[in-house]
Amino acid sequence: MPSVNDIIMEPSAVTVPELPEVNVPGGGEFELFFDANVEPEKRMAYILMMATDCMHDFNIKTVYPYSEFMSNRKLGGGGWVRKLSANKDIVVQELMRRDPNAKPNKSNRSCEELLRLFKPLTDRSDIDFVVQEELEIRKKLEAMLGELNTKRVGHDLKEKTPKRPKIEKKVDTAEAVANVNIHLKLDDSSASIAMEAAEKAARNSDFKVTIAIVNAEGVPMIVKRLEGANPHSFDLAITKAKTACLFQRNSSQLQDFPDVSRGGVPLMANGICMGGVGVSGDKQPNCEKVAYAAVDKLMEDAKQESLDLKTNRYVDLPDVDVPEVPPPVPEASV
Repeated sequence: MPSVNDIIMEPSAVTVPELPEVNVPGGGEFELFFDANVEPEKRMAYILMMATDCMHDFNIKTVYPYSEFMSNRKLGGGGWVRKLSANKDIVVQELMRRDPNAKPNKSNRSCEELLRLFKPLTDRSDIDFVVQEELEIRKKLEAMLGELNTKRVGHDLKEKTPKRPKIEKKVDTAEAVANVNIHLKLDDSSASIAMEAAEKAARNSDFKVTIAIVNAEGVPMIVKRLEGANPHSFDLAITKAKTACLFQRNSSQLQDFPDVSRGGVPLMANGICMGGVGVSGDKQPNCEKVAYAAVDKLMEDAKQESLDLKTNRYVDLPDVDVPEVPPPVPEASV
């Protein structure tokens, strides 16, 4: 199990997970300041403070997995309020970085009052750096929670009373879908299926739009401008798809950022971003509706395919008997 020291982000020791690349030539002003001036034990709280400031609706008390550690402070050794929350020294340090002429009186003000004195963060490279670092912290804490839950389940099993007779329980469809491990891969074939679903939804509603599908790296796989769509919607659709893929959330949740509008939806499977769909050319809710048609089609097919399997403990479809699959017989060499 990773220790608390493993979570503290030391630039020389962190193994960066596979994330969408962010073009920050040479690093932004905040990134350079952060690497040079912020002490290792304060880095996690500092990044989460910055994320609260520049990311819409981000709050460590409500966003998973931080909410789990905040509500159960004894997890993994405890002390999570101090580790996740910025104290006055951290807030004042960032306040002075943004405005060297500021003279905050931290003795008479709370952290919340000092945070209101922040000047807005305007450098996009700084925002991208904060978002990427926050995703790294989130993945590390999710991994820690997973290992803690595994240990807790194993401990509980040891202390249980003798097993009672097993009672057969019928699994309903909703429960089956929730428990299945979805196998989804975005390739040329599945991208074409997603494009057909989005195009059908757009034509049925007479939306004159451009539809773009990108892979996990943000590289366009298919882009199609329907008849009558504005030529400028071509680039905008690609941008929306890339944005949804980069931030791993709907572009409708990123409207505080400049030049970001609704219509971009990430394609997520088992917590991993496989790509993104972007739609532009009509009203923003209509664009988002078309993008969801593509994503929902791929997710529906992937869930159905997974539910039909009976290996790797997949949950079967209700009322469907799937015969056991015998092990494959090795082919005779020619």
